[in-house]
Amino acid sequence: MTLHVIAFDIPYPANYGGVIVVFNQIRALHALGVKVILHCYQYGDRQPQPELANYCHEVYYYQRSRSMIWQLSLLPFIMQTRMSRSLLKRLKKDDHPILFEGIHTAGLVWKRALRHRHKIVRMHNVEWQYYEHLWKLTSTRSLLEKIYYFVESLKLQRIEPQVLLHADEILAISTNDAAYFRKYKANTHYIPTFHPNSFVESQLGRGEYVLFHGKLSVPDNEKAALWLIDEVISGMETPLVIAGMEPTQRLRDAVAQHGHIRLVENPDDWTMNDLIRNAHINLLVSFQNSGIKLKLINALFRGRFCIVNDPMVSGTGLEKLCYVRNSAATIRQTIEALLNAPFEQSRIDERKAYLETMYSNLENARKMLEVIRFESNPVS
Repeated sequence: MTLHVIAFDIPYPANYGGVIVVFNQIRALHALGVKVILHCYQYGDRQPQPELANYCHEVYYYQRSRSMIWQLSLLPFIMQTRMSRSLLKRLKKDDHPILFEGIHTAGLVWKRALRHRHKIVRMHNVEWQYYEHLWKLTSTRSLLEKIYYFVESLKLQRIEPQVLLHADEILAISTNDAAYFRKYKANTHYIPTFHPNSFVESQLGRGEYVLFHGKLSVPDNEKAALWLIDEVISGMETPLVIAGMEPTQRLRDAVAQHGHIRLVENPDDWTMNDLIRNAHINLLVSFQNSGIKLKLINALFRGRFCIVNDPMVSGTGLEKLCYVRNSAATIRQTIEALLNAPFEQSRIDERKAYLETMYSNLENARKMLEVIRFESNPVS
């Protein structure tokens, strides 16, 4: 079984949402005997990674140009800047199936030279809705940024039907997304996200603080953190830790006004996992329900109590393992109710029974292989 995987970025180090998904998917496919031919786009400060050779049969890198001239293209910027002639030339050399990671990489899906190939697109969310949400967020920092998100959303909405038409299979990451793509008659399969966890590691007993974590430069995460500070925690004495990459100055200033709120900037993996493990409550809210939130999966595999709102769990099946609260008042009440409650073995057992089956990387890789047409397709 040989599979081309086209990644939107170099998927190692696995230190942010999208590449975490791709890297752990590759590891699971490799464990099942798939020869992965990885194609990835290089930009920013990410460099070629020898580590990928441990899980991939071959690895190829392509430079991504992010010149502003591509904003004039009819294609979305995230797609146009990942169109590569050398990639197409390489794909034409064999007949192996092709997995496009995200609509970002799917600009070749309608190419005549690939018409006979089995083409699978892994949708990480409904991308145009994600960009529309970024446009509408009041915390978006500049007018130019808002214009970019607005135009990109329109372009993505226009091009999405073409991708759905030419892809043989769509792999959705949540049940909500799967239902959306099926409305357009796409051949859609729900396969949950891949993640870094193999088994539940939650600790018994109590922790000493509430934790909110995520990439803090993402507008949705910044808005959520500011809302928790202003509407939930400011009137309480409960210690709150906010942890994540690239916090904005606006968030730093908000934290500085409260002695019981602490900001942990740019934690490494060990520090973040330690914060999740030792928190008494992982408090995770979002104002956007597209895709799936990896931070929630990590909190359930590694942490104690989880308080979330509806957008965090919509379409995931994870609501049964969380306290779902949507107003500031009910979140405060639930925090106060849980502060003196120990996390018990029965809750760990409940998580193991669900997460280690429904969110098992190996089991979901097997589901993926049942969808992909190889010359012979043993999945055992």
